[in-house]
Amino acid sequence: MKSGMMRIFLCEKCGLCAMACALKILKQEEKGTIPRVDEARLKSCVRCGQCVAICPRGALSHSHFPAGTVHPIRSEIVPTYDQVLELIRSRRSKRAYKEKPVEQDAIEKVLEAARFGPSGHNEQSTEFVVVQDPETRREIGALTAKGLRKLAQPFKSAIGRMIMRRVLGPRGAAYLGEMAPEMEGLADLYDKGTDLILREAPVLLLFCADSVGGTFAGTNANIAVHNAALAAEALGLGCYYAGFVVIVSERDDSIARLVGLPETHKIYGALAMGYSRLKFKNWQERKPASVTWLEPA
Repeated sequence: MKSGMMRIFLCEKCGLCAMACALKILKQEEKGTIPRVDEARLKSCVRCGQCVAICPRGALSHSHFPAGTVHPIRSEIVPTYDQVLELIRSRRSKRAYKEKPVEQDAIEKVLEAARFGPSGHNEQSTEFVVVQDPETRREIGALTAKGLRKLAQPFKSAIGRMIMRRVLGPRGAAYLGEMAPEMEGLADLYDKGTDLILREAPVLLLFCADSVGGTFAGTNANIAVHNAALAAEALGLGCYYAGFVVIVSERDDSIARLVGLPETHKIYGALAMGYSRLKFKNWQERKPASVTWLEPA
């Protein structure tokens, strides 16, 4: 079977590719027959690679995945559930760093994990900026402090709080209002020489995307952040989510412009990273999961 995008040869007729195709572009009309491409739906292909990844014989080729882009899974090193859970439980935000640079190889490994985060509609929209220059990091810290002060300012007056309720809605204004003293306090400390925003982290990773036309840009970026955080932990690095950089960037493009992002790009995630001076030996319980089970009648 051939089409402009896909080709099937030496097919075992197992139908796995048709089952794996989320958009039902590949179809197996009857069990034991060669799947066919629904040409009417071919333009809907999001190039997720499910079809080429599932084929046990490599009998299906896809124009988006030429030779050398499909790799066998090394099942012997895939961690068990308990190992994954222990990594998740033991990962902590680490905010004190050694005066030791992070090797480029380690940063690239973190980004390799980040880029394999799942993305809505297979957009793979997340782009990365690696900030290692101390002066640039200080400028980002200063811009963040300035932005936090600006965000906190309206909550100092009744009129300002009323305006914020109209702009953000009651719940959004209440949440930001509760954070206002903390934000102003962080800005004050930064101006006095104490950086609790980036905490002298040797590396700042920014997770960015084009904000025009990317429906899942923010979600994709934050999934990438989580992958990066777990990879950093596995590599012996410490990191934390630099959320105030993101909060300021949502309302002000000064940091995006500083690091050279195109006009339509936004910063959706930020991870401060370095070799931690802290080593935790324990993990503690969290709130029980709030679950609603909708069981069959």
